[in-house]
Amino acid sequence: MIDNIVNSKFFAGLTATVAFTGVMANAGVASALIKTQVYTDTFGLETTDIKDAVLSLEKFDGSLGTLKSVNIGFGGEIVGDAQVESLDAAAKTLTFDLLGFLDLKNNELSELGTLFDQLTTASDSFDASAFDGVEDYTGTSGSSFEGLTAEVMGEESFTDQTVLDYFTGAGDKANFLFSATTFSTVKGAANIASVIGTKAGASVTVTYEYEEFFGGDVKPERVPEPSSILGLGLFAGAGILSKKKLANKA
Repeated sequence: MIDNIVNSKFFAGLTATVAFTGVMANAGVASALIKTQVYTDTFGLETTDIKDAVLSLEKFDGSLGTLKSVNIGFGGEIVGDAQVESLDAAAKTLTFDLLGFLDLKNNELSELGTLFDQLTTASDSFDASAFDGVEDYTGTSGSSFEGLTAEVMGEESFTDQTVLDYFTGAGDKANFLFSATTFSTVKGAANIASVIGTKAGASVTVTYEYEEFFGGDVKPERVPEPSSILGLGLFAGAGILSKKKLANKA
């Protein structure tokens, strides 16, 4: 029975020692917290066509931690107004078609290049009577389309180290170029009078996901091999046995 008690105490001591060793192995290891940082720049509505308008975003401050990924979000829109008048002798349906290409690119890093190149469209219509005799864009044969809007949205994510390096630099800017080309028409009658105006704008958002370290060194300490931990446990257990034998002899 004494042997059973000794053995149970031996293994209890071994378990406690291994657990204690595990705690010591993790002491001083840095902890990491995943955080995000977001920047946005906007190019307000301007008359099209637009060529290489610059949008600038803050680069990531490397002192905050280790940059893990970069997400670039793009939103663009074309807004069109049109005044229309059917000059036909019969009633017709007039349709205002708004169409344009929106483009966002980065010329500073080849891995980025053209990020977005998208077509966007929108349309609206009006049932016109036969020409009412007055070309004033009102009455029964004329109308106005105001604020017709076509939008695009998209995003791209990057984890390539070359891209991460490009976006790292406290106080520096990452520059993007925005372009918009529009093609708008009014159709539906053989004889139409129309006045069309279009504008375009865009916004770019960059989201930095980074690892922030705290509570110790950035590099975690080496955890002892299982055999080393077991050895420590056996050593401690042997001590328990030796003390027990001495107590029995006494």
